[in-house]
Amino acid sequence: MTSGKKILGITGGIVALLVVGKVGLTLIRQPDDMTLIKEAILEAQKAGREGRPGGVLDFLDPNLTINDTVVTGSQRQIADKIKSLKPDIQFTKIEPIITGDNARIETPATVKIVFGPMSKDIPIENTVINLKKTEDRQWVIFPKKSWKITDIRVSEADLNAFTMGE
Repeated sequence: MTSGKKILGITGGIVALLVVGKVGLTLIRQPDDMTLIKEAILEAQKAGREGRPGGVLDFLDPNLTINDTVVTGSQRQIADKIKSLKPDIQFTKIEPIITGDNARIETPATVKIVFGPMSKDIPIENTVINLKKTEDRQWVIFPKKSWKITDIRVSEADLNAFTMGE
């Protein structure tokens, strides 16, 4: 074996060990489900407030429902609403009840929507958020657990107050 091939072989071996090590650490060091859910909700809140749709859409299941109605419209339309309204959603508490691959959060909430120079606070007495565990990828190749919001439930009166504000 020539010295060039030895160097290439050693370099390839080191790269392979680093990749295997990273995958192992990623699998071992993943936060628990409670932490993942809280981080997902807090990141989605922050992204919405800043008008960053990607930060919100990352945590929404493609088949999201609100009060048993599938959210219609493309991801582009949802992204445009987030950009324009910059919803600031505050929950009284984020304490998920986890059952296997599903979780549920029940909490009062306040949604603040900005319309140019004006804003409107919409209180919601009881918000129920259902989530499910999914397998995502970090940096395209590393497996990563995450939680997606699959269903949101609010009373009809609260939903009407919210849609009237649009």
